[in-house]
Amino acid sequence: MTQEQQKAIDFFNRHNKESESQKKLNEASVKDFNEKTNKVFNENFKGFDFKVGDKKYRFNVKDVDKVKTTQSNINNFVNMFSDKDKSTIRDAKGYHRSLFTAMNADAIANHFYEQGKADATKSRVARDKNINLDPRQTHGETNVGGVKYRVVGESSSDMKNRSFKIRKKN
Repeated sequence: MTQEQQKAIDFFNRHNKESESQKKLNEASVKDFNEKTNKVFNENFKGFDFKVGDKKYRFNVKDVDKVKTTQSNINNFVNMFSDKDKSTIRDAKGYHRSLFTAMNADAIANHFYEQGKADATKSRVARDKNINLDPRQTHGETNVGGVKYRVVGESSSDMKNRSFKIRKKN
């Protein structure tokens, strides 16, 4: 054998050993991941907890097996934002928004909790001050065939104690 042939054979053998070593490492990682996933999604799994302020809130998961299956492969997440050929990202904005949300779940939950409290406070203050934020509407005025009628009271019983005149327009 020539020296070049020996180098090629050594490279090939070294490559096979590294590939086999990498394969074993990948198999061990997958096995470890699956064991940890099974521990998370066990029979006692009720949902995911989020820390909001000083409290914890739980988001219940309806179909635990589906979530477990979907989340067991990270490619399922990435493929949501990829083209059909899976080589090009189709929705970069959606990908980054989803990934940011995943990486900051408690902060996002806290933000919306605080926003909800602020909206509820604003609504309560407006209601307590008797402020009507609805657009104005004409109340009690009717125009029928050129004759205009205006309701004077809230009900027909209010009309009994009032005198009124009928004016005819020329």
